[in-house]
Amino acid sequence: MFPITVFTATYNRASTLQRAFESLQKQTCPDFIWLVIDDGSRDGTEKLVEEWKQISHFPIEYYKKENGGRHTAVNFSYDKLKTPYVVTLDSDDELLPDAIEKMIRIWKEIPPEEYDRFWCVSGREIDAASGEMVGQPYPPGINKLCGRQQRKVLLNIKGEKHCCRKVDILTQYPFPEYPDVKFVTENTVWEQINRRYDQYCTNEVFGKYYTDSADSLAKGKLHHNYKTFYYAGLFYVNELFDEFFINKTVPRYTVNLSRCAILTRTPYKEVMKAINAWYKKALVTLGYPISALWVLAHLDRMRQ
Repeated sequence: MFPITVFTATYNRASTLQRAFESLQKQTCPDFIWLVIDDGSRDGTEKLVEEWKQISHFPIEYYKKENGGRHTAVNFSYDKLKTPYVVTLDSDDELLPDAIEKMIRIWKEIPPEEYDRFWCVSGREIDAASGEMVGQPYPPGINKLCGRQQRKVLLNIKGEKHCCRKVDILTQYPFPEYPDVKFVTENTVWEQINRRYDQYCTNEVFGKYYTDSADSLAKGKLHHNYKTFYYAGLFYVNELFDEFFINKTVPRYTVNLSRCAILTRTPYKEVMKAINAWYKKALVTLGYPISALWVLAHLDRMRQ
């Protein structure tokens, strides 16, 4: 049985998927499966993957589904994961040659009595453009901290990380799917799990992070979907409000929720109905005048 699945969701990325494939061909440890979920590509991705199956040093499983957004491809993958661990490889990124070898080694090094409290091994990434490390390093002793103590520290460590996750925990948390958006912020799932389990953190480098694709998520072009961030705001207000003073994202989304509601023309009554406590409703309501002024100023700039 293979220990790790490398999961890639792709949509019209035949031009960059080659980079991901080649990085897997270079792995020093071949003990993995590559699971490719094609979210309705129309650029010859299927033919390309079929060609790779004939020459790859590892098994490739390919499935194609109707386009619904990356988060739906993640959900689609859950019943196809047959390994203990899974690591995501974006369709325009690459894993370093020893990444799989490192991940397997680190999981094995976790003391048996500690193993159950960790849900992922979290490593670091390199920015392909600059060659520099992405974000801040993990501090010494981070893995000795448990629960809220560790979470307080991790919330203040900036920068993209690369995680290898336990399948049996991950698959208990499917992404929410909405009829009016095709992009859901990943943190609405990761935050739920991070509140229940610890992360095993390492400064080992697993991946290389690219932003040269026209539709790269790292560039944030998809982040202008205000409805996506309206739903994210509801999540943070309803589910993480108890972290208001330790998680900077919570107060930011508390204010941003009203702005996104205005920009998406979501009725005030509908917003209030979706919030699960009176004091949260009051705080979000206070954000409406600020948000209205921001929207008016933004519209004025656009007219100029």
